[in-house]
This record gives sequence, structure tokens and C-alpha cells, in this order.
Amino acid sequence: MRIQRFDHRSATQLAAAAVTAAVILAPAVSAAQSQLPPTSPTLQCPDANPLLVVPPEIVSSGGILAGTINLTEQFIRLPTSLNGAVTCAPQLVRIFQGSGLPPSPSAQPPVPNYADPMPGPTLRARVGDLVQLAFINQVNSNRFDRNIDIEACTQTQAGGQSVYPGNFDKYPNCLHASSTANIHFHGTHTSPSSTGDNVYLQIRPLPRDNQGNLTVTPAAATVSLSDFFGICTQQLKNPLNQWPVHWNDMPRPYIDKQIEMLTTYQQQNPSQPLWDNDQKALAAGEWPQYYIGAVPYCYALPAYTASVWPPPPGSTSPNMGQSPGTHWYHAHKHGSTAINVGNGMTGAFIIEGKYDDDLNAFYSRYILKDGRPWSTRAQPVMVLNQLETTNNLLVGGGAGPPDFVVNGRLRPVVQMQPGEVQLWRIVNSAGRSAAYFMAPQGFQWRQIAQDGVQFANVNYLGSQNRPIYVAPGNRIDLLVKAPAQQTSAEVRIQNVMARSTVKPTPVNPTVTDPVPGIPLMTISVTGPPVTQSNRPADMPFINKAPEQPPFLVDIADWELRKNAYGSKTLDFRSGPPATPVQHTINGIQFEDNQAIVNVQLNVTEEWTIKNSTGLNTGPIDHPFHIHINPFQITEFFDPNENLVDPSTGQLEGKLVNGKTVPIPKYVLTGTPTTDPRQCVLNPDDPSTWKPCRITAGADLVWWDVFAISSGRKAPTATNAKNLIPGYFKMRSRFVDYAGLYVLHCHILIHEDRGMMFSVQVGKPTTTVLRHH
Repeated sequence: MRIQRFDHRSATQLAAAAVTAAVILAPAVSAAQSQLPPTSPTLQCPDANPLLVVPPEIVSSGGILAGTINLTEQFIRLPTSLNGAVTCAPQLVRIFQGSGLPPSPSAQPPVPNYADPMPGPTLRARVGDLVQLAFINQVNSNRFDRNIDIEACTQTQAGGQSVYPGNFDKYPNCLHASSTANIHFHGTHTSPSSTGDNVYLQIRPLPRDNQGNLTVTPAAATVSLSDFFGICTQQLKNPLNQWPVHWNDMPRPYIDKQIEMLTTYQQQNPSQPLWDNDQKALAAGEWPQYYIGAVPYCYALPAYTASVWPPPPGSTSPNMGQSPGTHWYHAHKHGSTAINVGNGMTGAFIIEGKYDDDLNAFYSRYILKDGRPWSTRAQPVMVLNQLETTNNLLVGGGAGPPDFVVNGRLRPVVQMQPGEVQLWRIVNSAGRSAAYFMAPQGFQWRQIAQDGVQFANVNYLGSQNRPIYVAPGNRIDLLVKAPAQQTSAEVRIQNVMARSTVKPTPVNPTVTDPVPGIPLMTISVTGPPVTQSNRPADMPFINKAPEQPPFLVDIADWELRKNAYGSKTLDFRSGPPATPVQHTINGIQFEDNQAIVNVQLNVTEEWTIKNSTGLNTGPIDHPFHIHINPFQITEFFDPNENLVDPSTGQLEGKLVNGKTVPIPKYVLTGTPTTDPRQCVLNPDDPSTWKPCRITAGADLVWWDVFAISSGRKAPTATNAKNLIPGYFKMRSRFVDYAGLYVLHCHILIHEDRGMMFSVQVGKPTTTVLRHH
């Protein structure tokens, strides 16, 4: 994270600018209330290498994950590094907080009036549970940017000239309404409709008076929601019952309060007909999109109850269950997803199941230094993010990507005992960069899950100490084993936008050819070893991965049946900056009438996902993400791919002029090969634009985010702009839940600016909810 990326006007100037920009949106707050705490341009930073802290948790009880997530603002000291020096800047950000939870530990030394960054509370449930969360938005939007929801884009000025959106971004595919929010529950197999994982919801902040005081309390905005949750519990005893279906299924007091607030807001802001739009949705039989103050989330995490897959005839089991593992949640309002995630509006969502039971059964015989047996609940949860308060688009490029923080801390220390094995649940919640992980020297690790879905045993056994590319939105579960002696080591990553930009380990490390990457955190191995039967013990890796549930069987050829819509190809493309329609899928942007994919319910499809970016840009691996159902990769082609040692997974390199450079796997026609494993791509022959060795095999990994490899320039005599696209082929079961949801690029500024499609599963509709 680089200090130049932040707006270094004084805190008072920032507040004044925010109020000025918001004056047409809502009543202005008083001067006293608009001031930030007294600040200087920088604050005293925490002690270097603070201990890792973990967010507080909301834990399910009696089969229900119940709680409240508040969206509010907070003054923080934001750490940033430049040329190795760390400084801390005062910033005002929007954050997720849980109600009634203990305060997060603060790094040392404390700074009055400022907190240290922390993700939202970790949600912890179990397969088969119901999620019942009240979401309350009580941000004071006057303190932030221009917060109009309809037909408007955030405006920035420099020297009297409009910097953004200029003449290229158009509503709704532009940055706007950053104080309107919702929650996406990333990795859940559940209903995408009504009060489920519905990212079309848009919840504006609670209203305020001229003094900045709330005129509607959270209690008034959530009136009768406890009754709703009680009814929802009964309705979702069958987890496939997608209830509620109609808005009238909601309690009348809640509906009446929403209508009152929406109509009042519309009267005060005639250009923002939120209630009129909701009425159009209701008339079309759809779920309304706009809310003020509060919404309930109530949905099932379905348990797969059959003993085999597919479920036998007459079975009441879903076709796919919720995968136990490391998932996460974040704000997903189109137009403000990137800035809200950059502010820190993310959190881990741990869904437990037999996966945890198997790990606990193997490791609970080992006793840690605090006297407790090893448990998955005591293992570190690590939410990575690239914190920022201004999108790169608004300040210009050239500053480089922000550093990664772990649970809000820059380069924290993870403590382990000699010989201990820890389960690290790592979430890359950053909205911009991938983190390429390299195993720390002297330690061992094995990956045991990807994107919240556990590995088949063969993949687990073959993962030891292999580097891992963790794209934005990806999650990994690692079993990390400390050496038997006290020591410390850095966990290093490379902060990259494409696999092809990853640097190999130096062939001959010198001052001019250093080991690549930057420290993400440090592992400190201290104290006594773990014990077993009151004796020091060296913990092993679990000898066999937890058994996968039946529904995670590989998607077979026989499942790819013909259907009304057939297979699909989606082509992600980014043009150079400041060009019209810069980020597209199949040449169009979100909300275009064609930007929707129709899929039948309870069928399996195979899609080709292409990346035609790279002609007028640097390499960008667009992370493809689709909601609700995970997928498997059956074919993968990266025209920029470099050779990898198959035994270690490490990039191979050769020494050129004192620098280690990667060895390309693919060369273009006319370029001599230097390694027998290299393959030739003919720029004039698209039939050669494919992997030279396809080894999909069995026991495939399940994903919900996979980075599409960037294209490669390959000019020909007749086409100077020829590009060889990267691509992968994916298979997915579109089962159990009908409705409308989205697929998009998980570089979130791309999603905000149009690189997103709707997915309609089930009967196509003329829904009015294709935008948000």
C-alpha cells in the first residue's frame, strides 16, 4: 500500500468536501458534527510487526446463526509502506461491525480517537443451519462522496476539469452511491432470491436531520423482524423451500415502515424515485430492490442427506449441499463494491461440518501451551485486504498496488509452538491483486481446501510446499507445520495481477537478483512443544484428507445434457484507460438487455471463459466469479504461461544478464524452442491456440473464483492487432435454487464499471432487477 494513493488534504478539508458534495442528497450536518477528530497528516504507527489479532465472532446456536451486522463509519489509522518505511494516515472509512460483540484488540501504541483496521465479525455456522442476520445501514452519508443511487456517477474535479467519469463511464456502470450497501455471502449454496444471497438489494442509510441525528432508530427500522425470523425458521425446515416468495410474506409493520421512509426520501429527492421503482418490481411479481435502513437475511445452508450422488429417486436431499469450509462476505452494491471492500467491508464466514469433525478427531489428542486440545475453532482466521479510501481510478495510476494487510495489520506475527500444526484459513478479500504464496523456509505446508471446498485426498497429498496463486476472492485452507526447534521465518508473497508476472526464485541470488516477493507476515516459533499424553510431541500432517461428501464427485460427461440454451462462451475484455466501455463481457456491459445468461434449473453445463485482454494493456488475469454454485476446471490455457518444475510447483528460470527470468511454455511460430517441454503457437492458426497437453484427469478441484489468464499479443502480416486469448473450460451443476444472480470479474473496479452479467436460473423473466 503506497501513501501517494491517499488524499492528503487535511481531515477537516476532507470532511468539508464530503459535506459539500452531499448537500443535494440529504440535509447537511452541523459544523461540529462534520469535523473529524483533531489530526495531523500522519499518526503514530503501531509497533512494528504486531501480533496477529483475529476479529470477534458471531457463532450459531441451536441451528441458527443469529445476529446483527451494522454498517457504520469509523476513524482509523491506516498503515502504508513506501520503500520499506511505514507511515500511518488518519482516515474515515465505512465498516461492518457486529452488535453486542467485544471490542477488537488494538495494536500498540494506541492513538486516541482512532481505531486500527479490522474486518467485520467472523460468522461461524454449521452445515444445515439457518442464517438469520439483520443488516442495518446507519452510515452518515454526508461524510462521504456523492451518494445518489439513480442516474448519477461520482464526480471528481481537478483544476476545474472533470477527472471522472469524464466522457467514458455511464450509469450504472460507474462509481456511485458508496453509502448504499448490501451483503454478498461468498461461497454459499443457497437461495439467491428475496432474503437469501440477494446482491440486487440496495439498502440506503437511515435518515438523519439537519444536525446529523438519526430520525429513524435502528429499532424502528427493524420492527417486527424477530417475528419474521420465527416464521422463516418454520418455512425453511425444508431448505429447498425458497421462502419468502412475495414481499407480502414480510411482516406488515416492517413493510409499512419501509414505504414510509422510501416515500419521504422520494419526496425530498424527486430525482431518486426509489419507491416508484420498487412498485414497478412488485407489479411485475418481483422482489423490490430499494430499502432504507435495514433488511433481514434469512436463508438455509442445506445439508446433503443422501449417502450417494446423485440422490436416489424419491430422495428429499438437495442435489448439492453446502460445502463446509472457509467462505466470506462483503458489500456488493454495483458501483461501490470496490471502494467498500477497500474500506474494509469484508469478513470471514466459517461453515463447519464433517470436515472440521475429521480434523478435530485426528488432532484433538494434541494439547497446546494454554492447556486446551487442538481444535479447528482455535485456528487463525486470516482476512487479507488492500485497504484504501480512494479508488485508483480517481487518483490516477502509477502508484502501484496497495500492500496486503492481514486482519487489518501490516506484517503481523503468527505465533506457533515447536512441532505444531496449525490450520490457516486464508481469505483474499482484496478487490484488486492476487497474492502468490511461497512456502516459508524451514516450514512445511499442505493445502487442504480451495474456495471453501475440501480437497480430494490425492490433491491434498500432492500439495506439500507448493506455491499457491490466490486471486481476489479465492480462499485457501493450509495445514502449516512448524519445525521442532524455536525459529522464525517470513511468509512472503508476490503482489500480482497475472500469473505470467510472477517471478521465479533466483538461479543465483545476488544483490542484483534478490528473492522475489514481500513479507506478508512472520511466523515466530517459541515456547514448549505441544504435548500428547503429557509428553512433548511433534504433530504430523493428517495422514488422509477428510472424506469429501458424495455431492463433490467429479462432474461427468453424461451430465452434460442438451438443454434449451446450450453451452456458452463468455469473453472478458479490458481496453486501455479512459476509453468508452472499457470493461466488458462479450462486448457489452451490465444492464444491457443482452447481459444475462439463461440456464435451466437442475442441469449441468460446460462453459468456455475467455480473456481477450492484453492488446492495449498490461497482462490482467480477470478473476471469474459466479455466485451460488461452485464449478470445476476441465481445460486451461494461458498463452503467457511459464515452465514449472512438476515436482515442486516452482517456476523455473534461467540467468540472463545477472537476472533470473522465467522460461516461456509457449513460443510463437518462428521463435526457436530452448526446452523440449515448450510448445509452438501459430498466430495465423487459431486451432493451435490451446493447451499442448490436456491433463484434467479425475479428482478435480472445486472453485467459485478462477483467474482467466490474460491474452497475448501475436501480430501477423495481415493483422497487427492479433491477440491469442487465454481461456478455461468449466463445468457446473445449476441445481436446487432458481432465481437471478450474477457472475463478474473479481477485480472489483472492473465489476463496478460493467464487467458483470446476470444469471437467470429457471424460467426466464422480464425482470426489472437487472441493474443495481
